[in-house]
Amino acid sequence: MTENLNIDFEVPFHLIYHYYASGAISFSLNLLVVYLILFHSEKLDSFRFYLLSFQVTGILLDKSAMILFQITCIISDLNITIFMQPIGLFPICAGYCYGIFSRFFSWSSHVLMTLFVFLLSGQIEALTICFLRKHKAIMNLGNMSRTSDWKYPLTYVLCISYNCVYTLSIYLSGDSHEEQMKVLEELYPETAPKFRALREFHYYIMNERLLSFFVLTTFGAAKTTILVSISVIRMYRTLQKHSSRMSRKTLARHKLALRSLIMQFLSTPISIFPGFTIMLTVIFPSHYSQQISWYSLMIGTTHSIFNCIVVIFTYPEFRKAVFFWKNDIRKLVIPNMYSRLSSIFQSVNLSFICETFGFMTT
Repeated sequence: MTENLNIDFEVPFHLIYHYYASGAISFSLNLLVVYLILFHSEKLDSFRFYLLSFQVTGILLDKSAMILFQITCIISDLNITIFMQPIGLFPICAGYCYGIFSRFFSWSSHVLMTLFVFLLSGQIEALTICFLRKHKAIMNLGNMSRTSDWKYPLTYVLCISYNCVYTLSIYLSGDSHEEQMKVLEELYPETAPKFRALREFHYYIMNERLLSFFVLTTFGAAKTTILVSISVIRMYRTLQKHSSRMSRKTLARHKLALRSLIMQFLSTPISIFPGFTIMLTVIFPSHYSQQISWYSLMIGTTHSIFNCIVVIFTYPEFRKAVFFWKNDIRKLVIPNMYSRLSSIFQSVNLSFICETFGFMTT
């Protein structure tokens, strides 16, 4: 370890093992949710595909949106837990990757970081689009939508464009290896040889390009929070005002979808939390900055697991399907186990009696 900064340059295999375990669990749960969306969501209509799209990055709306969300979650989880596996060297704003893309395909840590930012931002923007689509549907139900239809697609395009600009900002903030080593030798002369011994790493120099990335991060988080909050308030007011004009089935379906969206939005801080925590370890360095960053990453990789649990338990169709399997397993497994144990017990008793009887007769 570096004495002054307390930085361990060895590979933290406990973090690597967590990546593999978390990735396997989230991948399995996401596949389960995709199956439930495709085959157990007849009442969701086209809302299912939106939820699926959010799970592949990670939300619930139309069937198409649901499917898209699930797909994005899967890709993002595989990227960070298998392909990337980031390892921070904080409180210095640097790190390296230990995943498949880094070790076997020699992808740089900066490229993998850019891909990670693109996928994470894509999840948030996909969630925003899902809220907007649901907002449009509920406004049309109440005949209150004074907004032209073209403004919704324009907003979708702006969300996607912001994702691209945000990703471009982190990509442009990277510097050459020579420039990185020059700054490290000036600021951290005792630590620079440790960095030089690494096979590959990336050090983000604090400059106007990196500051622009931080500004875009703050603005994007505020934009999504405000937009989603306003959409939720308007949707609830519309449903309450026009509830008498809707059938109970229609009203319940929209409230269910909206409730699930809100729950999924409330779970997103799990994926955003590590970034802000790591930023604090850089601004306010301490003896435990690196360990804090590792545990923050461990927490962040569990977002998809909690998201899948929210999806399953907020939709009655999914919940019934899962518990139905559980009951079927009990009905099938327990009687079979009982019959097998009974037959084994009877055969053992019978053989024991025969052996005993034979022994007595001899």
